[in-house]
Amino acid sequence: MNRKSYWSIPALLISTLIFSTVSFLTSCSSSSSSTPPAHVVAITATSGSGQSQAVGVAFTNPLAATVTLNGTPESGVSVTFTAPATGASGTFATSTPAATDTETTNASGVATSQVFTANATAGAYAVTATTSGATTPASFSLTNTAGAAANLTATGGTPQNVAVGATAGALVAQVTDSGGNPVQGVSVTFTAPTTGATGTFTSTTSNTETDVTDANGNATAADFVANTTLGGPYNVVASATGLTSVNFVLTNIASVVAPLADGNYVFSVAGSDVNNGTYYLAGAITIAGGVITGGEQDFVDFNVVATDSINATGSTIGTTADGNLQMILTTCNGADCSTTDPNLGVAGVETFNGSVLPKNAAKAFIIEFDSSATSSGEIALQDPTAAAATPTLGYAFGVNGIDTNGDALAIGGVLNVDGAGTISGTGSIFDANDDGSGTGFQGGTFTASTVSAPDTFGRVTFTLNATDTTDFPQIILAGYIVDSSHIALVEDDDAFVGTTGGVAYSQGAKTGTFNTASASGNSYVVGMFGVDGTGFLQTVGLITPGATSVTGFIDFNDLSGSEPVSPDPVTAPAYTVDATGRVTIANVTDGVATTFNLQLYLDGNGHAVSLTLDASDVLGGGGYQQVGGGSFAAASFTGAYGLGATGFDPTETGEVDAVGPVTATGAGGTFTGSVDLNWLNNTGTVADLTVSGTYTANANGIFTGTITGLDVTTCATTCSADVFNYYLFDAAGDSIAIETDANQLTLGLFKQQ
Repeated sequence: MNRKSYWSIPALLISTLIFSTVSFLTSCSSSSSSTPPAHVVAITATSGSGQSQAVGVAFTNPLAATVTLNGTPESGVSVTFTAPATGASGTFATSTPAATDTETTNASGVATSQVFTANATAGAYAVTATTSGATTPASFSLTNTAGAAANLTATGGTPQNVAVGATAGALVAQVTDSGGNPVQGVSVTFTAPTTGATGTFTSTTSNTETDVTDANGNATAADFVANTTLGGPYNVVASATGLTSVNFVLTNIASVVAPLADGNYVFSVAGSDVNNGTYYLAGAITIAGGVITGGEQDFVDFNVVATDSINATGSTIGTTADGNLQMILTTCNGADCSTTDPNLGVAGVETFNGSVLPKNAAKAFIIEFDSSATSSGEIALQDPTAAAATPTLGYAFGVNGIDTNGDALAIGGVLNVDGAGTISGTGSIFDANDDGSGTGFQGGTFTASTVSAPDTFGRVTFTLNATDTTDFPQIILAGYIVDSSHIALVEDDDAFVGTTGGVAYSQGAKTGTFNTASASGNSYVVGMFGVDGTGFLQTVGLITPGATSVTGFIDFNDLSGSEPVSPDPVTAPAYTVDATGRVTIANVTDGVATTFNLQLYLDGNGHAVSLTLDASDVLGGGGYQQVGGGSFAAASFTGAYGLGATGFDPTETGEVDAVGPVTATGAGGTFTGSVDLNWLNNTGTVADLTVSGTYTANANGIFTGTITGLDVTTCATTCSADVFNYYLFDAAGDSIAIETDANQLTLGLFKQQ
């Protein structure tokens, strides 16, 4: 609501009016047919209307409005100028630049605004001037111009494979001016080859189509259909007068065989976007007849929270030229599928590349593989029976990310759904580390909370009410049920206003039954990501609780070079296990430089969620109970694996994510393969990048070796052989790998199923 300043008639004028009125009434008391004069206040735009100015630049002339009373200019009257709150607008040069400005009329009845500067959005709009008593405001017509078009960029739909006779994913070209601002109203012509492998635009039934850029500078051609000729790659050229043309690279392939069988699939990723940094995304899609027929997803970053439907039109599932899975999702804006969500993907279209796990055709590692964001995660077939049931019993859960201030955050605990969609708080507990706050948030509890029944895509909502409402206002987590043991989590619109995502693992019948014997003698391989005083921090550990104390190994990397390359033995003098499955391990030390406090949350079925409670770092993550201990040999790491990796370059200027298939040789001590890689702020997406590695076996399951091909800062010339340690969590060679040199931060996950 805009504030308005009200003007008052000067005291002398009031006195004059009162005197005149009394005299008139006295002298004319016998004339009942006479009426007092009307007092008509009017405000008009005197000058400044009709101007145009480039975005971000001050308008040449201020805005002036004249106030009259019965046609006579009025001095000393307050006038408020108000610009639109959203869209094309601007700000006045007041003490605190704002969209409103209150000024006083001069002797001529004219109020003149402060200097008015256009904001960054192009378009026409009106600024109004109001004063008390005037029924109609004055209006100033202004226009923010985007400036001359300078750049044409292919931002969506390239490269891509298109099945013959099928519609390509949307081709999107953006026009911006020299300052990077979008330019609206520019005609962009898309032209495909006339012969060979090519296609036609359905709007023109020819090889060309012209579209006009919208308010975001985007010209979209969403109706290009491949012809029946196999081949390519070929270029669809986008051109605009005076600008350098750009190419969309397409290849016509045989009818797509969907890399995933029909069913509902849950996908989740965590990473960085170009607008606001950290983001989390989780959702579900339906594949039927080899095509995506619908879905929904939840998204959160520092400024945006969204729950959107997935539009079947424009969404595809297929394989890339190198055999990787490719999923293109066209978002709806909430439930409105006539438009896309501009906060996601490239003009609302998200591209994910993935590697289907060699021994589980219903699951794949994925990364976001477009210019809007990079991230890593997975997609897995949803169990329809589990997805139709409201969660019950206990869940070991963890979410990581940032709080409302942008500080690093890790939360872990156990949620006990002990009623029909209710969480009484009994048997539930949580811990949190918020920007190195240490043990200040250890042993948190919940008051009455709830979990909703699932919708048709298996989406539920956990509404969590912490007892400590000062530090933890209500937290709402959207969850997508994968199966009876696994729920993907992402923070919803809530009072906590964090940017978090993670996972919940069902404890089932083991809920509330944990004790020391539940952990004693078991080993857990956990990988965690976060920050310390140096910057980003990654760690992998092998933690083994004994009868009373804890032993194990750890590797961490924050690029400071303080951690030895070889796995570092660690011990802890004691640990405790709550009935909830919460394991507290204080004072874990390597005896030299590293001491940390670790929390584990067990599901009793092979998973562990983890976080640290230290004043010097914030780490969160999870892993697996190690099985097959004592039988690890080089032969354990043999055959085909899916590889998913995430990290940061040495200057920490951009997140790096990679995914692809690799094959290990067992006793040969090597693996080779290829990955699709996205380095958001630098080289961008790179498909089919060669990757290789070496390893030497160790009976405790921690293999030492190298990986070549993931170090983005050296591969521009000759890729370096970066030092890695592989922490195996089973005798099939599934492992979490960590880079231990200072070339780059990298965590990798190798899995067969």
